Amino acid sequence: MRTVVIFLLAAAGLGAAAAQFDHSPWNALLSRHVNHIGEVDYAALKANRQPLDAYIAALAAASPDSRKELFPNRAAELAYWLNAYNALTAKGVVDNYPARSVRDLGAIYGFFRRNDYTLGGVALSLRHLENEIIRPRYKDPRIHFAIVCASISCPLLARQAFTAAQLEEQLDRLTRTSLAENRNVSIDAKTGTLTLTSLFKWYAADFGPALAFIRRYSTPERVRLLDQLGPNPRVRFFDYDWSINEPGSRAKAKLGFERELAQSH
Repeated sequence: MRTVVIFLLAAAGLGAAAAQFDHSPWNALLSRHVNHIGEVDYAALKANRQPLDAYIAALAAASPDSRKELFPNRAAELAYWLNAYNALTAKGVVDNYPARSVRDLGAIYGFFRRNDYTLGGVALSLRHLENEIIRPRYKDPRIHFAIVCASISCPLLARQAFTAAQLEEQLDRLTRTSLAENRNVSIDAKTGTLTLTSLFKWYAADFGPALAFIRRYSTPERVRLLDQLGPNPRVRFFDYDWSINEPGSRAKAKLGFERELAQSH
């Protein structure tokens, strides 16, 4: 029995010397298998599943709801949920790889509705994790640039795990990076048109006035372009590309701005 207990503690990142949940295994996977334009080497993850599966097991064993002592503050909690969303998404793709799109992995967005993931001993879906835990509890619109749904039009998957100590800087940086990309915010001063990622349409209530949010996290150069649009620009939204964000996918994307991003790196 003692051996089993020790194993479970180690598997959950809960060794005696660990004061907080350990996300370093996920950090190692991200740095190894995600490139600079957010493409994920799912084939390599599938070829050597043990590290990913071990981290998924750790997430299943403990969460901020089941082991509060491991998550001393709000940042530690949110870092866990964000990492969990991205890791579970990666697992869902790896389980079914190769695949063309997450839409192929279950009817009517079934990939996000499947209720067979476990966090802290509780079964849930990606949809529940996002809409019943992360969004309502933390009320931070920057999270929409931190959680990644394995698709080309998603924000770029960060190459580092979220941590409590770095969370504010990470969320700010990811938001600024996303809003600086033409694929997410395209400003056409000549026609007075602002074309945005569909995230601003789907989660409008989270962002509040979109233009004010975008200005807050944009470079001075882009703010000057936004100023040229006037207070009430014509707003449009890009179609969302649900194709799997695997290596080489962005260079072949339908949206020219996606291909532009690939070429810039």
